[in-house]
Amino acid sequence: MCSITGFTWEDRSLLKNMADIVRYRGPDDHGYYHDKYISLGHRRLSIVDLSDAGHQPMSDKEGTVTIVFNGEIYNHKELRSQLEPKYDFASNSDTEVLIYGYKQWGPDGLLKRLNGMFAFAIWDSVKRRLFLARDRVGIKPLYYSLTGDGLVFASELKSVLQCPAVAKVLDRDALASYLSYRFIPGEKTVLKGIKKLLPGHFLLYGNGHLIIRKYWDLSFVIRHGSEQFFLKRFKSLLRDSVDKRLMSDVPLGAYLSGGLDSSLIVAINSVLRDDPVKTFTVGFGHETDEFKHAKVVAEHLNTDHHELVLDYKDMTKALPKIIWYMDEPNSDITMVPLYFLSRFSRKKVTVVNTGEGADELFSGYPHFNVGSSSFRFVPKSIRKNIYSLYYSPFKSWERKQLFTRNVLSDDSLRVYLSRDRPKDFLNRILLFDIKNELPNWQLARVDRMTMAHSQEARVPFLDHRMVEFSATVPVTLKLRSLDGKYLLKKAARSFLPKRIVSRKKQGFTTPRDAWFKSDFLDISFNILSEEAVRSRGLFDASYVAKLKHKVRTLGDRPFRPYTYKFLILTMFEMWMQMYLDSDAKVLKIDDFLR
Repeated sequence: MCSITGFTWEDRSLLKNMADIVRYRGPDDHGYYHDKYISLGHRRLSIVDLSDAGHQPMSDKEGTVTIVFNGEIYNHKELRSQLEPKYDFASNSDTEVLIYGYKQWGPDGLLKRLNGMFAFAIWDSVKRRLFLARDRVGIKPLYYSLTGDGLVFASELKSVLQCPAVAKVLDRDALASYLSYRFIPGEKTVLKGIKKLLPGHFLLYGNGHLIIRKYWDLSFVIRHGSEQFFLKRFKSLLRDSVDKRLMSDVPLGAYLSGGLDSSLIVAINSVLRDDPVKTFTVGFGHETDEFKHAKVVAEHLNTDHHELVLDYKDMTKALPKIIWYMDEPNSDITMVPLYFLSRFSRKKVTVVNTGEGADELFSGYPHFNVGSSSFRFVPKSIRKNIYSLYYSPFKSWERKQLFTRNVLSDDSLRVYLSRDRPKDFLNRILLFDIKNELPNWQLARVDRMTMAHSQEARVPFLDHRMVEFSATVPVTLKLRSLDGKYLLKKAARSFLPKRIVSRKKQGFTTPRDAWFKSDFLDISFNILSEEAVRSRGLFDASYVAKLKHKVRTLGDRPFRPYTYKFLILTMFEMWMQMYLDSDAKVLKIDDFLR
């Protein structure tokens, strides 16, 4: 696990700056490669093959193919056995497998053979061609920008912004999309001129020409079979997926919330390992904590369990740093406890397995109920509107009031929901979440918060074989009546206590009411002052003033939607000050109080 940086010209100072600003992603080693046509930088977090032979950038024996790689290839040993008759390997690393796999099979042939999470860049000096690729579901990030000098890329936005040729210009339409969905769908970022390479895509750049191609897509073709058939296949795939993600030469553990997904991953970890699994849970000393549920699972599976209780003041003080690490604006405040959980668990393990992805594959969230058979008599047009409301912190009429200038509406969700395929409305919802919410929200949060502490997070549910399998499962085995993740619950009965399997979906929560009222409310008022809003010229000051007035009257009442909106705007203003008003340096909370 690492960070990669580079561009298609030579500039040693810029390359070092781009790599150094994300040194936390790879504190164990660093390296550079450059000539008049290419500059490649790498920061290494050593996980597999800890020897110097795994140093990057790495080249083939002839020095014609050079790579920088972020991620893990879980089937690298099988691929290596196919390549060894023709190529002489110098290391045991999965990185070298990518080099010779590229030489043997080419870009498309290599990518279709990989099982893993990855973002990498390969420079082919013979063809003078740069090859960038991102894994199928977007577990690992990859940004790029076309400038007058050529193409620049990196694992994080803040690295790309070190390049003087990349302008720090806000994309108002992308911001409107963010306020519509809580993330920005597609290849756009919040800044003009910087894009994300989409999951399941690769990029070729040479002689000033850019080509982007899709090498993987998800097709929903429901298979016929008994419940037992699908259950057996699910168990087999999940076991193999977890087994592959135990590959590590450093300490490995798991996050455990006490919910179904993480508990099932820990259970299979326990079956496959001889030693007790190190598990980690975070809470707040609040009634919504999941400590008691996690403890039930930990005792049932005999894990080496560790608990962390957070203080609200510590959360507030750390928020500016967390927003900086997140790279792009993010409204998901569960990134805060995840940040602390990663810092806490990193003292004992370098790698963690997590339960991300199960909800999106097998219909785990309550808002998926609109796709259940219970809604089959409700017109699809109404169901589309119901589901759209879930995503929108700011409704369309609110966005018109909020912005000082007109912005374009983002119809990404409606496009997915209006398609003829997948046939089932539920699967259209799941497809949108897999393609958009997962990479741009859930997985982005996990990647940034774990890598902030040089920790690697693995997601067994998102093995591409499991993702493809989920697209063949009948909807009645995902969502039965209003009961989600039916197939997972069936499988979990073999591993977990009944009270864990049958408990109501809670999700990774943060007690927003208590935190907001403790000390964050006064701070947010200072950050989003009338002077700040007017000088920014982005949001209508009268709208923000009305929102602030409503928040002031919150008192002892529960958290309200308008309070969440005010929180989103506050966090966005903090991001603006860091990324557009400064040199992308971490600011302390005191800086926002002046």
